[in-house]
Amino acid sequence: MANPSYLEIFHKNLCRLMIERDINKAELSRRSGVSYAFVCDIVRGVGNPSVKILESLATALKIELPQFFEEQDGETWIGEPKKIPEGYERITAVLPKFDAYLVKRKAAETQKKLSTKKRR
Repeated sequence: MANPSYLEIFHKNLCRLMIERDINKAELSRRSGVSYAFVCDIVRGVGNPSVKILESLATALKIELPQFFEEQDGETWIGEPKKIPEGYERITAVLPKFDAYLVKRKAAETQKKLSTKKRR
């Protein structure tokens, strides 16, 4: 499988962030000051936003602009992204190997806990 392009990574992250933060296109438009029509084009993957627009979208989503271009591991690339439950937060970090192992282990435990809650 070919590596995804930056545009593909951006698009997946934008859609994931909107779902996680429960923000629709109209709200993203309002918060960012980007026209609703252009937000729709961007979300559909046909808009080509400038850096200035990307900055506005990042500010509206309360992230740093480079986060749009970070590849996500695991469940982010499998299936549809889901809203993060209250009291939880998705993070990205660069850690030493052992610390990363501990975080991944905790993440797996949390995913299992959340999956169990959904089945009830």
